[in-house]
Amino acid sequence: MQYEVESKQLTTIRRRMEFSVPGSAVKAELKMEYDKLRRTVRLRGFRPGKVPVSVIKKRFGGQVRADVAERVVNQVWREVVSDVEVAGQPQLVDQGDLSGGQQFSFAIEVDVRPEVELGEYKGLNIEYVRRDVDEASVDQMVGVKLASLRRIQEVEEERAVLAGDFVLTALKLVDGEEEVIEEPGTLINTGAERFYPGIEGLLVGLKKGEEKTEEVTIADTTVLDQIKGRTLTATVKVEAIQAYVTPELTDEVAGELGYEGGEDGMRAAIRMEIDERIDASAREAAQVKLLQALVAGHEFEVPTAMVDEQFEALVEEHKIRRAYAGEDMRTITIDEATQADLRSRAVFAAKASILLLQVGKVESIEVTTEDIDVKIGEIASQRGQTPQAIRGYLERENALPVLTTRVTEEKVIGWLMENAVLKAVAPSETPAEAAPAEAAPAEADAPATEDKAEEAAEAPVDLSKKSVKELKAMAKASGMKGFSSMKKADLIAALS
Repeated sequence: MQYEVESKQLTTIRRRMEFSVPGSAVKAELKMEYDKLRRTVRLRGFRPGKVPVSVIKKRFGGQVRADVAERVVNQVWREVVSDVEVAGQPQLVDQGDLSGGQQFSFAIEVDVRPEVELGEYKGLNIEYVRRDVDEASVDQMVGVKLASLRRIQEVEEERAVLAGDFVLTALKLVDGEEEVIEEPGTLINTGAERFYPGIEGLLVGLKKGEEKTEEVTIADTTVLDQIKGRTLTATVKVEAIQAYVTPELTDEVAGELGYEGGEDGMRAAIRMEIDERIDASAREAAQVKLLQALVAGHEFEVPTAMVDEQFEALVEEHKIRRAYAGEDMRTITIDEATQADLRSRAVFAAKASILLLQVGKVESIEVTTEDIDVKIGEIASQRGQTPQAIRGYLERENALPVLTTRVTEEKVIGWLMENAVLKAVAPSETPAEAAPAEAAPAEADAPATEDKAEEAAEAPVDLSKKSVKELKAMAKASGMKGFSSMKKADLIAALS
């Protein structure tokens, strides 16, 4: 369609585009709409397709002009929007009348990404904390690896039943004169009992061969409907005690875990694994400091729509983190102080995005098809899907441009890191500094306004009340390996 457009920069983030569509184009659009209506309209007194145009204009002219005006505006905007870095919903303003033979004028105002005049961004001096691997971390990781080999074994030494033990129990439950249950030998899990929840308290503290009788109330979590919620007289006798036993680290155990070089080789390999994680974490911290330095060196206005988009993503991330700490995702609310903090972080993220794309433009850092393929492959691997499935989803949701932007930002950050002056310091060398006014959303530490969330994460959680799905989500969040095939009791013990 023919049209003329004049673009005006109202502010650094607001643009006004004034359009003029010649009368000939308007007349052609109106004629096409009237002809279409003439073929389909049904009016009393006229044969189909024979209604005079004058009658159609009189009856439907207002609606036709409104429909054509809307179509013209949408069509023209689609043709020009690819050349505009839009950062919000366009707003139609100053729309003129549309009638045959006359020029149709209208204006659209929209927020756009600001063109920022870059200051210092290359060769930034970045100091970041990089700690060394300590033996305590190696010991902890060795313990995690050994825990994967733990097995239930009978306790040989003479000791009392502990919470978490499996107890072979002679059990009798009676209600007055009625014998409800008699089990000469049933295995009771004192950590998460499914059949006789409530019995555990009688067993803990007893030694092998000892017996105890006491009234207990069977919890509603039992899978046995006939005793659910009933208060019964229980007699228990400890026949045997079993417990999880974790093997000591030996050359043989190290080999079983897949490490070469025996115990020393395993510890060396684990030390290297931890060092690689520390290095990756330190690099992320350096990137955060680099982004903070970049944003601090540039002052400019940010489109509200960009901030809102970042804010919504941060809110979702905040809720997921609290859900992993044990809260119900459906009932999580966010207080005003936390919302204000997340909004501040959203402003930071939007500014960082604008600056990164501007640096990429100036330095001609472009994303290739191979870059997108690699990123899609990474996403597919993380989600356990095929690259084809991920690409199909992105195409259906029209999300490839968003992915391209994210990959561009990552490439620019990599370039900035390569061209920065990086200095790693030990934690003890780091001077005490005031927290920056705008914290980066990628910081490892939770914001000060998230004290309640931190408290929730640190508070004791009754794991026995969690579903297997919830326990596996917690295991995944904690970085545990091999949890997918674990049963509930194993998950509870590992998480404890």
